[in-house]
Amino acid sequence: MLQWRAMKHRMNQNDVLRRLPQERLSLLRELGNLADEGGVSLYLVGGVVRDLLLKRENWDLDLTVEGDGIAFAQLVADRYGAGLAVFERFATARLAFPDGLKMDIATTRRESYAQPAVLPTVQPASIEEDLFRRDFTINAIAMQLNSGKFGRVLDAYGGQRDLRARTIRVLHAGSFQDDPTRIFRAIRFEQRFGFCLERTTVRLLAQAAATNLIQQLSGPRLQNEILSLFAEHDPVRAIARLGQLKLLRFLHHRLCYTTKVKRVVTAVPKALAWWVRRFQDSAIDRPIVYLMALSNESSSVVVAAMIRRLALSREQAKNVSAGGRRVDRVLKRLTNKGPVRPSQVYRLLANLRDEAFVLLLAKQVSAQHVVRLSLLKQHLVAYVKNRAIKTALTGRDLQAMGLQPGPQYKTILGKLLDARIDGMITTEAEERVFVRKRLGLAGRG
Repeated sequence: MLQWRAMKHRMNQNDVLRRLPQERLSLLRELGNLADEGGVSLYLVGGVVRDLLLKRENWDLDLTVEGDGIAFAQLVADRYGAGLAVFERFATARLAFPDGLKMDIATTRRESYAQPAVLPTVQPASIEEDLFRRDFTINAIAMQLNSGKFGRVLDAYGGQRDLRARTIRVLHAGSFQDDPTRIFRAIRFEQRFGFCLERTTVRLLAQAAATNLIQQLSGPRLQNEILSLFAEHDPVRAIARLGQLKLLRFLHHRLCYTTKVKRVVTAVPKALAWWVRRFQDSAIDRPIVYLMALSNESSSVVVAAMIRRLALSREQAKNVSAGGRRVDRVLKRLTNKGPVRPSQVYRLLANLRDEAFVLLLAKQVSAQHVVRLSLLKQHLVAYVKNRAIKTALTGRDLQAMGLQPGPQYKTILGKLLDARIDGMITTEAEERVFVRKRLGLAGRG
């Protein structure tokens, strides 16, 4: 403990905590007082401490307690009327406050790994040991919240030094072996902050990446790391890093970061920017767009295997599956100089989601053909406008006009929608005339 006292950096960081919104700062002070009443030590930990020191916005509040973290979380839930979910295995509780704030409260703990890549066994421990179990030094800094020591920094492992040096450093040599997901997190933080991996960390990461440890991760754990990395503000360099370290093989052994794939991935930010600017109400799954771009040259067999490996949801799988040959066929048709009716554009795009449209744009941006890109944008704008068009007539109306129910309803209503989209008809009366004249119903209803 004396060694710990000599190592930790004791200074008042009230000015750092004041970077939090006032209501969050007030809440932390109140929780510090509550911890005093309960006779436990309470700390703010994790990414929020790192980002406060970096002067970056991050209002996710993760707390840890030297004592019974779950009992303290129950006390907080009762005091503030918050919802409470308890995860006994990890001695952690998650609170949902009435104002929407989410907060994790954990017991300070040590972790041990029965074998690499499996979830750890945890035991209560001191704050010193709790910080040592974390992934990197920059994430192993705590701030005490008890009233008499509010804002005091605990930094036993040189986290602030590495923040100043813009360095990513693991805390011990077995870090990547214990938890291979840290390989992806190292890349994510490296690119997010523009930091460098410390020399020994680079060597340890490369050694772990060269093994098959990542293959032992469950699909959901691998999915979480890949999609979190792809959710970064600009993940292009991180994806290139995955290719450089030959980590894409854990999605599929035939998935390669070729020059052509790299051009499409690199074009995604520009395509996304245009789409979001033009269609502000569109909710794009950005990580899935990057996954589509990464696999856009792969065969359907490779894509299907990758979807299974990552345990993607049905919606995610449908998007990623559409990112290959079909997108290529659509792109070729929409960028040819020949005439294409609005209804034809509609039929080409009708079963694709917005993520596929962003991929279309990225592929065309990567082709560096200004005229064809402009034509594609025109078609996409027209399609988004036209997909709100509906026919006035329904199947019930067709039945009233004398048609027997059956598969022909879909055909007739489809042709009617095409005529609407192409501007051939604009009213219900014109729809009825169209149905009677074009589909052999003259003289009926």
